Amino acid sequence: MVHFIIQILVFASLALSIYMIVFTLERCRSEKRFAFIYCVVAIFVYTLGYFIEISCGSLGGGIIAIKIMYAGGCFMSPLFLFFVADYCEIRVTKKYYQAPLLIVPVLFYTIALTFDHHNLLYSSYSYDPTNPILGMTVEPGPLYLVGAFYPLFCIILSCIILFRSIIKQSRGRRFALILLLVSALAPLIANFSYVALSFFFKTAVAGINFTAFVMILSNFIFFYNVIRSDMFDLAPRAHAITLDLIRDAFIVLDWSMAYTGSNKNAQELFPGLSEYQKGSSILSLEHWPAAITNVMEKVERGEYVMRKYDVSTKRRELEFTLPHKPDKIYSSWQNRIVSEAGTTQGWIILIQDITETITLIRNIEEAHSKLQYFNNNLRRAFSTYLSEDVVEEIVSDPTRLQLGGINRHMTALFTDVKNFTHIAEALKPEQLIDLLNYYLSTMSDIILEQKGTIDKYQGDAIISFFGAPLELEDDALRACIAAIMMKRAEKEANLYIMEKNISPAPLLTRIGINTGEMIVGNMGTQKKMNYTIISNAVNLAARIEGVNKQYGTWILASEATIQETGEHLLVRRLDRIAVVGIQEPVRIYEILETRADASANLQKLAQLFNEAFILFESRKWTEAEQSFKQILELFPEDGPSRLFLDRCVQFQHQPPAPDWDGVFKLTEK
Repeated sequence: MVHFIIQILVFASLALSIYMIVFTLERCRSEKRFAFIYCVVAIFVYTLGYFIEISCGSLGGGIIAIKIMYAGGCFMSPLFLFFVADYCEIRVTKKYYQAPLLIVPVLFYTIALTFDHHNLLYSSYSYDPTNPILGMTVEPGPLYLVGAFYPLFCIILSCIILFRSIIKQSRGRRFALILLLVSALAPLIANFSYVALSFFFKTAVAGINFTAFVMILSNFIFFYNVIRSDMFDLAPRAHAITLDLIRDAFIVLDWSMAYTGSNKNAQELFPGLSEYQKGSSILSLEHWPAAITNVMEKVERGEYVMRKYDVSTKRRELEFTLPHKPDKIYSSWQNRIVSEAGTTQGWIILIQDITETITLIRNIEEAHSKLQYFNNNLRRAFSTYLSEDVVEEIVSDPTRLQLGGINRHMTALFTDVKNFTHIAEALKPEQLIDLLNYYLSTMSDIILEQKGTIDKYQGDAIISFFGAPLELEDDALRACIAAIMMKRAEKEANLYIMEKNISPAPLLTRIGINTGEMIVGNMGTQKKMNYTIISNAVNLAARIEGVNKQYGTWILASEATIQETGEHLLVRRLDRIAVVGIQEPVRIYEILETRADASANLQKLAQLFNEAFILFESRKWTEAEQSFKQILELFPEDGPSRLFLDRCVQFQHQPPAPDWDGVFKLTEK
């Protein structure tokens, strides 16, 4: 009975391995799937050998089973290491570790298959047909321990990679990595114990190799973990938060119209868009509108190309209703993502509830009135976010506002008010609204004067960018000048605020600026759209704004921004930092003033600080400490000098490692 139950468990493990291979091949589009499939194949081979061993009933069958098990065992550990390295995205190039690590299992398995030398691994075999579970007994050969300790080496490397990733990941992701760790360590501990007993005592405990039993349990944990945590999620988790900020339904498909990701609003509209739908055709989704698919096919054939606004032009916009929401009218927009060669790489579908606006749109019958209505609404919508001359250029050429995003080199500017939460708590709602309106109007006017575009307001924060919709040759300089002018205007605004007693404390603005490649464009439909920016360069600008809190500064910019401003600004160089969510280190600079308007004191501060900072980067902690002390005697409120003085004192007692690259990793946003 026990024998039969074990056979059932092993067979189930084999079936589960096959299912995982087929499931991954059919549904997964990630490049990481190959490392996973190779690992599963090795697990399948090992489990197959054990199934044959407990089912064969003869010495010859047992020998074949051991050779099959050894094939899986030889390659399972290095292939698991390759899977872990791929999944955790280590920086080492694959060719530098995969080929060397595969040499050992290839050599050892060659020995195992060669009858002239197989006794180097197993000196003798015996089989007890009356006890098929424990029937096969082997005596270790001279090289047995080497072949057994090599998997230990691979698993240790895997565990090191997993531990590093566990530390860096969020709490929700850590559990998946911990399960991976358990599935790796369980059979390793079992096998190591068996090998140690076999080597030192010349026999296993009662001849029992319990590694295979633990391996079965480990397989189930491993496969459950992959399905539960969706390890091959095609919508990158770094972008998931950004997608959820979009208030309309947002769906991403691959080139074959297979579902790869969506935001929460899309999943509420189509409940079938779960993790298990990923990799399946969108046509299999319940209630999916066939009209959307028809439009996508026409777009791919080039039938829907809108070169300028014309109501008679066939557009990629589609109005439809859904059977499970008959009282709602929706509008969808289908954007084809193409490669440089013109082939389809994927689709982005945006679906919006237009129930409240569709009646108004349908009542506009004349073409001229439609165009006038569009222009009037365009002026109203963008007058708050764009300067008047930019709005007029867009109205004169509405094709600038066609739906879709473009990749453009631009500058993003983020602002935030220090301790605004405490200020808001002390005010009544109507007082808070008056204060915000006054503050945001003052700061927004400065951004618009510099031809910037206001993306959105988030409470007291302003998100803006320079370089779109109109391209600017000096977008970085304009953003920096806007930041300086905002700090100047802040002083006058605070005089008014405190004089009128409309705030319990002055409003002090922190600003972060970054320049780089950004996706900018309209999200929505021609009836309702949001002109916005998305990219890692945008996220970096937001992170830099938050870094002001740690350095005691007000305006920080990345090195990419400062390099494009020429000699117009008085700045001082600060650290190379790695901010939360962005691995690539970046040099930050504090913007003090324009060179033309900088006072003598400010210029002296910049000069003294730069000299002290050179000593700091040269690891001359004592000399740097004295220099920063001298600066604080002249400028006692200087935040960066105080920060670096503390570091000098700390590094004199606990110097950084000799191989420290000078990057400070920040753990707070």
